[in-house]
Amino acid sequence: MNSNAVDSVIRYALAVAASNDDRLERDLGPIHLIKYVYLADLAYAESHAGETYTGARWRFHHYGPWAPEVFERVEPAAVGVGADVERISSSQFDQDFVRYRLDREEAEHRTREIERELPAELRHRIRRAVREFGKDTQSLLDFVYRTRPMLRAAPDEDLDFYAVAVDTGPQPDRVGEPQPEARPVSRKAEKRRSEAVEQLRQRIQARLRERLSQRRRPPEPAPRYDEVFAEGQRQLDQLAGDSLPDGEFEARFADDIWHSRGRADTELS
Repeated sequence: MNSNAVDSVIRYALAVAASNDDRLERDLGPIHLIKYVYLADLAYAESHAGETYTGARWRFHHYGPWAPEVFERVEPAAVGVGADVERISSSQFDQDFVRYRLDREEAEHRTREIERELPAELRHRIRRAVREFGKDTQSLLDFVYRTRPMLRAAPDEDLDFYAVAVDTGPQPDRVGEPQPEARPVSRKAEKRRSEAVEQLRQRIQARLRERLSQRRRPPEPAPRYDEVFAEGQRQLDQLAGDSLPDGEFEARFADDIWHSRGRADTELS
């Protein structure tokens, strides 16, 4: 794998995201950056006889195309270009969520330098993808799941980019555009793909149910409304002092007189 090529794609994706007018849309996570590297390889393979730009080994994984060596380059590439790193702890899952954000002024200053690292065809594809999907994980995953290498592979299989080069026409750039019909896959591969999608759906539903159940969970330990609680209330009342009778009183505030119903007759001077 060409680590410099991977880093260039990651840096450019962060620079494009930094130009977003909405500040909340300028940060990207590892899952987004990995998919943008995949889309860059896909675009390159279309016009280079199936050869990818990074040389990474892509596989059909739970969340779409995945390459461990690309994942390992995400943080070094982001930090190397000056991106801020934000780690968000999650009480729901056993991992932290990481987001990378490149300062907008820094991105504007370095965009030309970063652009020179990439072929024009890749800059166009990455820029268009980042502006369309940003950090919208669901839409991005839906799109990459329907690209040709994914359609021709079963879970845990390597992705074949050569099929992209021999097919007619380039990959669609936008969600919803018609895709060329995929070549038939074996029943075994189709079954494995369906099982993987169903397992993913079940995991997502299980996490949602867990989150809802934790929201409804009663406090632990449960409050005790017994004699200990009553005695505590009594002692707190004693510390507050003797209670005052209800009635109508007059309170003085400087030169103004305010009539109020209260529990004390207070004169302030």
